[in-house]
Amino acid sequence: MNSPEPGTEQADAARLLDLVRSFVTTHVSWKPLFIGAVITGDDRARLYFRSPERDRTYGVDVLISRAGPGLLGALVSPVFLANEHLHRPSGDPHCDVVVDLTGC
Repeated sequence: MNSPEPGTEQADAARLLDLVRSFVTTHVSWKPLFIGAVITGDDRARLYFRSPERDRTYGVDVLISRAGPGLLGALVSPVFLANEHLHRPSGDPHCDVVVDLTGC
């Protein structure tokens, strides 16, 4: 099978699937639960997490090509997502707040 050309929707989807696979793990009650993802533009995605402690859903905007191990580790940390300095109001019906990490 041939790999999709870089910069195409298929390439972004393939990278997003790799990213999503990294969140599939045994659930721990105090960790945010990964509940979904959507491609929002070229090299951009919104990842959705549900906080068991705060009864809140977070939409986390990331650059797919820059989502490495450090960022992924932070996303499953309840302290990181609870940092209200990172929150923006959400116009997305699927999340309560948005955290924009596209600059990270």
